Amino acid sequence: MRLVLFDLGNTLEQNDILLPGALETLRAISELPAAKLALLSDFDMPATPADIPEIRDRYYAILDKLGIRSFFEPLEERVTLSTDVGVFKPDKRVFLAAAGKAGVGLADVFFVTENADHVRAAKALGMRAVQLGGDLDKLTDVPGLLVDETTIFRTTPGAIPAGFRWVRMGDAVLAAGPRADVTSLRLVTQNGRLFQEEHPEVPILLDGGRYLIAAGDIPQPGSPYEPCYSVRPVPWDTVVLERLAPAAGRAPVAWIQACVDKLTRASFEADLTKLVSFTSRHSTSPGFDAAATWAAAELSAAGYAVTTESVPLGGKTTRNVIADRLGTNRGPHELVLVTAHLDSINLAGGPAPGADDNGSGSAGLLAIARALAGVQFRHDVRFILFGGEEQGLFGSLRHVAQLPAGERMRIRAVVNMDMIGTLNSPPPSVLLEGAAVSQPVIDGLAEAAATYTSLGVQTSLHPFNSDHVPFIDEGMPAVLTIEGADGANTHIHSARDTLEFIDYGLALEILRMNTAYAAGVLELG
Repeated sequence: MRLVLFDLGNTLEQNDILLPGALETLRAISELPAAKLALLSDFDMPATPADIPEIRDRYYAILDKLGIRSFFEPLEERVTLSTDVGVFKPDKRVFLAAAGKAGVGLADVFFVTENADHVRAAKALGMRAVQLGGDLDKLTDVPGLLVDETTIFRTTPGAIPAGFRWVRMGDAVLAAGPRADVTSLRLVTQNGRLFQEEHPEVPILLDGGRYLIAAGDIPQPGSPYEPCYSVRPVPWDTVVLERLAPAAGRAPVAWIQACVDKLTRASFEADLTKLVSFTSRHSTSPGFDAAATWAAAELSAAGYAVTTESVPLGGKTTRNVIADRLGTNRGPHELVLVTAHLDSINLAGGPAPGADDNGSGSAGLLAIARALAGVQFRHDVRFILFGGEEQGLFGSLRHVAQLPAGERMRIRAVVNMDMIGTLNSPPPSVLLEGAAVSQPVIDGLAEAAATYTSLGVQTSLHPFNSDHVPFIDEGMPAVLTIEGADGANTHIHSARDTLEFIDYGLALEILRMNTAYAAGVLELG
């Protein structure tokens, strides 16, 4: 175990303000498996021993104000003051006291300060010491000095050592040295927490909710469209999950805002309650057939031309429900698709209410269809409720396979909704998942979110197992819109996926984003 000992004043802070890179450096070091943080500070000397507790409390209050106290807990072991020892640095007694309190030898201490005299004194005692502003230019260089080329460790974006590979999810980074053994590491993308529930024995090195970096003997899924999870090589030097900084949206467009304002909780809740009432919407079940018939009637009543598409599935059939509306353009015109899967599943057997997966997306599709029904657009719009998604994307694979070349060329965007109704962690956020071909759609959705909602936005270019994937695989710009991935829904694919866990506020925000984006791309006729 190495003790990483910091001076405080002019090293981590100045005038009660953290210096640039201080917080990132402390976070990165705290993630190292064999390092612990400590402080060694010259501070006020007591007039009598009775003054010491009050002086310590004043120092601890500085740590609280800086927001770094938790890095040095327990304070009685990790904070050493000249107040306690009776002498100032560079007296060797303060260094000996700091090492002794932490229970390490001097050779295991790494000391960081801006003071050259203190560095020389620490080195004379056999400690490793570096001078900020002398030996190194910035604090964020410190973590790299504590690891070797075989190390794999968690860090932060600003503290990746030179020459190390890395993979990032939000503010968390996994770094691996040039000689580190990474052969057992994989990127796992899961629905809910299904991989972790099925394989709790697998160590998780980086957890992004939907996305994981896992280590060890990782079970491979049975097919590329495994309904629970995928296992792929780690995409080194890549951001798997990005959290976009809050953006200022443009001024809302009046007619688009009018479409958005047609979305209501009452209507969405009524549709979702109806879908859950079918008990199970397994793709080849009577419940699915009844739900598809009901949804087709709702889309027809909203003014769309509705057809169905037969989908072979394991010796039986399921179907896609397709609702079209032509735009006003008589010349070249594009096509915008809004999609969701209608089926549900219970991996344990029995009822599969599928309130979030994917009653929320299906009810959301109906809501958007109604919100756009009364507007004349230049381009064509198509709504599709897919069957067979839970068994391996059968419905969307079938639809894409049967699309004529000319139809494929017309597709401007595919907006897919799969699980939009569970708040996994505050504040409310949406994940926009696509691929490089999807980037214009991701950007447009993010702008709609900033303009018409208060959603936080996450993005990923690592698509997995929902009905956007078959479109992406054929070069079409498709994006999955799904509840934010900081956490992960633990109720899906079970009898627990009920209305009780639906957050209607989150669902409506995602629907506002999708409605605004679709309307803007379709263009007023």
